[in-house]
Amino acid sequence: MEDATNMLRDMIGKGVMPDTRCYNVLIKGFCDLGLLDEARSLELEISQHNQFPNSCTYTILICGLCRNGLLGEAQEIFNGMEKLNCSPSVVTFNALIDGLCKAAKVDEARLMLHKMEIGKNPSLFLRLSQGTDRVLDSASLHKKVETLVESGLIHKAYKLLIQLADSGVVPNIKTYNTLINGMCKDGQVDRALKVFEELKHKGHFPDSVTYATLIEGLQRVDREGDAYKLFKHMNENGCKPSASVYKTLMTWSCRRRKTSVAFGLWLEYLRSLAGREGEALKSTEKYFEKGDFEMAVRSLLEMDMKLVDFDSGPYNIWLVGLCQTNRVDVAIRTFSVLEEFNVVVSAPGCVKLIEALCSEGNLGKAVDVFLYTIERGYKLMPRVCNGLLQRLLGSKERAAVAFELLDKMKSVGYDLNSCVHHNTRFLIRHRYSERISENVLSAAR
Repeated sequence: MEDATNMLRDMIGKGVMPDTRCYNVLIKGFCDLGLLDEARSLELEISQHNQFPNSCTYTILICGLCRNGLLGEAQEIFNGMEKLNCSPSVVTFNALIDGLCKAAKVDEARLMLHKMEIGKNPSLFLRLSQGTDRVLDSASLHKKVETLVESGLIHKAYKLLIQLADSGVVPNIKTYNTLINGMCKDGQVDRALKVFEELKHKGHFPDSVTYATLIEGLQRVDREGDAYKLFKHMNENGCKPSASVYKTLMTWSCRRRKTSVAFGLWLEYLRSLAGREGEALKSTEKYFEKGDFEMAVRSLLEMDMKLVDFDSGPYNIWLVGLCQTNRVDVAIRTFSVLEEFNVVVSAPGCVKLIEALCSEGNLGKAVDVFLYTIERGYKLMPRVCNGLLQRLLGSKERAAVAFELLDKMKSVGYDLNSCVHHNTRFLIRHRYSERISENVLSAAR
């Protein structure tokens, strides 16, 4: 960014005046780095060179502010746009709606969507959104038009609809997806489903993101049946489920201890793809039906590793699922197969495996997996580290392994002062005192 800023100064020094587009590139760069003060300073500088910030400038700033949790400032910029006769674009609205949803202000986000639908005319929006007969959705709009017609004010009703049709920034599917996602995360799944129906009535086509978001939302509130109905509806309406939709269903199947269902779902997805080896899939299915999960995974990997678009996600989901169903022996064998094929095991997968191995008392394997996380550059939560260390320190024979592990952790950047809990420190001091005593006794002999 320093080089880019210096180039801007050189341009100005040589009498070449940068345009708004040039400033926007720099403003985005500062926003991406979280340097919002520098970005705002450049925004003010634009007008000093007979240029004016445009919708893109404000959209970049709103995105940057929302991303950094400065929603209030983003709203101030948005409100100021209308005073400057700068019309917000769909992207501007989407950025602010996303920021509102992430701040759990779903009602405000819904109102912002309504503002998009009504139009960029602020007086029209205020007139319709205030008072006793507020227009906040299609039903209340219909009622208002109906009332005007019944009162003989047909021209007024027609004029209102023309204003709505002509002056609006039409929401796109991304706008609706953002709002649906916010509602689902806030637990308002029924409201999200209502918006889903609304967008279809308004001529929009739900995409894979829409369905994936709703399926995840339904699963979160334990409406598994409805999630699968929506999944079926997705297929029937010509929206081919993406890999992410299948992985969402797989993740929730594993959480409900249905690892077999999760495996079957991925095979279903693979069968839907062109160019997959039918015979190899049949071979995988046979291993799976026999209960030989390790060979099923190996067979699938032998086929998958030949592909350019290899996805390690399903394998990590299964690994976590096996741990959740206490099939730890199968999980550790699966981990070994993944290592053999150089498939990266995710940090959550490693954590689940370490905890499961500790619960079974298989501390040797738990240490092996922990060392794997160090090799991969993962930094695990203190809870996980202390759980393993305390179990190792609980045994005099394994205390040396705990001390080696602590040295390893320190060497890769773990902050032991903040990471190691009080109880673990007590055990460390106890085992360390034992070692000193033994060394003293050995020396005395």
